[in-house]
Amino acid sequence: MTTLQTDELVGESDYTALTRLALEVAWRVDSGEASSLTDLFTEDGSIATLGEPSVGHDAIRSWGQMMDTDSPIAGVRHVLTNFRFVADGVDRAVGTMYVTAYLASTPEKDDTVPFAMGRGTDHYRRTAGGWKVTSRIFEPYFLRN
Repeated sequence: MTTLQTDELVGESDYTALTRLALEVAWRVDSGEASSLTDLFTEDGSIATLGEPSVGHDAIRSWGQMMDTDSPIAGVRHVLTNFRFVADGVDRAVGTMYVTAYLASTPEKDDTVPFAMGRGTDHYRRTAGGWKVTSRIFEPYFLRN
């Protein structure tokens, strides 16, 4: 018999705010607005998806501009599911979610099979302006060519 470790799940209002924040990050990447991600991250925040982490607003802005204009995964669309948020001290939380990423069809490849699936882990801090991401990490379970 296994036991479920529940940690200290955040309350309903924080769950809603953190879910919206996590989805907003993905929406901006998918919609060509990734250069504005600094609005959603703390000044010392970081994002690490497929490559070296981008740390701080300048690096996150540069990463976002690259994703907007010259993305190595152009046309990516993210689906985030199975959100879970636990308290991590006062005004801090850790969120996990499954991330499934699709690429738009091309003449060479006309299918809807995900090109990546994995676990996203976000760390958050509540600020005077609301919740902000302090780090986002994507750990793939699989990647397709």
